[in-house]
Parts: sequence; structure tokens; C-alpha cells
Amino acid sequence: MTNKLLSLIALFFISNLTFAQDKIAKKILDDVSAKTKTYNTIVSDFMLKIDNKSTNVHETQQGKVFLKGLKYKLEIANQTIINDGKTIWTIIKDAEEVQINKADEKSGKDEAITPSNIFTIYEKNFKYEFWKNEKDKKGLVKQIIKLFPVDVKKKNYHTILLTIDKASKQINSMKILGKDGVETTYILKNFRTNDLLDDATFSFNSKSYPKYEIVDMR
Repeated sequence: MTNKLLSLIALFFISNLTFAQDKIAKKILDDVSAKTKTYNTIVSDFMLKIDNKSTNVHETQQGKVFLKGLKYKLEIANQTIINDGKTIWTIIKDAEEVQINKADEKSGKDEAITPSNIFTIYEKNFKYEFWKNEKDKKGLVKQIIKLFPVDVKKKNYHTILLTIDKASKQINSMKILGKDGVETTYILKNFRTNDLLDDATFSFNSKSYPKYEIVDMR
């Protein structure tokens, strides 16, 4: 058997394996998306880890996120970010400043990762691949999916790793692998759904920040 024929046979099996992995990944992601869309609201504590191996810098921060449709409120470190679906307010506490921007998650054709789309971002401009199953310390099965941006030149990262709880169909963590070698990981904890969140949760009240400088960047 010639080397050329062997190469063709190997390519055939690799292509079929990749196609199968893509189908498995899509089924898992579709299940997560469908399950998420049944929730009226999501509230979760999370841990943010930033690892820069080249500079040996490792940071950990705690935060909390509130979600209701396209609206979200993100609390972390010295910042609170509020998005009511039309406007984003970024409250920077140590600078006593509030920045106002349009709630536009797209810059041209480049879609940003936000709390409101992490469960469905794979649906556009991403390739995906099932990587592996693994068990955590409690014996629960976690499914790990790799996401690759179609137009990687427009991104500052090359891969996203999603860890999904097989039983609950919920995302446990998201790791973003930056082109600069920095790894950013969000780990969700105390995941709750269908809490009663009124619209005031996702609105900015300037009276609560009387001394803050308002910077309108729209």
C-alpha cells in the first residue's frame, strides 16, 4: 500500500472523527442553550482567575452576576456594570466615575463576550469541538467543549474552553485562551434560576452616586 493511499485513509478517518466530535459538541451546546432559555432570570456568584504565565502573575477576584434576558448587572472588585438592554453604565468606585456607553455587543461583525450571551455565543461565528468528559471530585461528569472563532484575526484570543455539567446542562466555567498567553477563567458558583428580579436591578440611579463624575461616551 502506497504512502499516498495511507495518507488518504488516515485523512478520511480524521475527517469523520472531527465531524462526529462537532455533532456531539453542537448537541451539548444546543441543550445548554435550550435549558438556559427556560429561565426567567439567573443569579450566580463567580470567581475570576487571570493567569499570565510569562510574567508569573496570577490574580483571583470574586464577583456576582444577575441576568434577565439581555439585561445584566455585574459586580466585581471595584466595578459594577449595569446593562438595561439599551445603555451600559460602568461604575468605577475607586475613581468615583461612571462611564456611559451604548449597549451594543457588536463592533462591526465582531461579537463581544458578555454575561447575556455566554450561553449562546457559539451560535454565530464560531467552530466547536467536543474535547473530553471528565469527573470532578464529587463524581459528576463534566463535558468540555472547545470553541474557535471563525475570524481569529479579529479576536484577542484563539480558543474558549467551556466546562458543562452533563446532568444539569449548565455551564460551570469558561476559560479564554488569549493570544498573548494570558488565560482568563470564569468559574460559576451558587447558580440560581428564576429569582424575582425587578427592572430596578438593571437600572442606574445617579442619586446613589452624588459625587461621581459622569462620562457619557455614547
